[in-house]
Amino acid sequence: MKFDAIFLDRDGTISHDPYGYINNVKDYNFFDFTFEALDLLHKYSDNFFIVTNQSGLSSGKIDINNLEDIHNYIFDEFKKRKLPLKNIYFADNYDEDYFSMRKPGIGMFKKASEEFNINLENCLMIGDSIVDVQVGNRLKMKTIFLLTGMGNDYFNDVKLSCDVDLVSNNLLEAAKDIKLILQ
Repeated sequence: MKFDAIFLDRDGTISHDPYGYINNVKDYNFFDFTFEALDLLHKYSDNFFIVTNQSGLSSGKIDINNLEDIHNYIFDEFKKRKLPLKNIYFADNYDEDYFSMRKPGIGMFKKASEEFNINLENCLMIGDSIVDVQVGNRLKMKTIFLLTGMGNDYFNDVKLSCDVDLVSNNLLEAAKDIKLILQ
């Protein structure tokens, strides 16, 4: 089985999130296992998207030029490894209504669907926050919840209020166990 796309949260999912707001490319660090995991996940989709809430832009904690530098660095690292990162979408504010760009709003996903002709119900959402699972549930996607990043903080709330297909310690474990949700 192949997914139309795999949507990945950024901070806490593919990279460390040491301060909550990363405002410099020198502070942006992928997890050691990220690219091994993405190589495994590539077997299940030819389209990766990063969807990230970056409210630090509207609060002044993140500069848009620095965010662009970080995202260019991410694109370069994916390209070096021949991984199909199609786009990085970000929400720059705290607007949380159903159609907003900010997760659990569906805006970033609708944009990807329109720009790349993706059936969102045949997609996978992977993240470390309750909002990642909530937006996946809203769009009837398969969901994987990670315990990295903020995952341990959200774990009980996710168990109580969300329909999650797989809980994993990290992205590499999720990539190895993905077959469990494809049956």
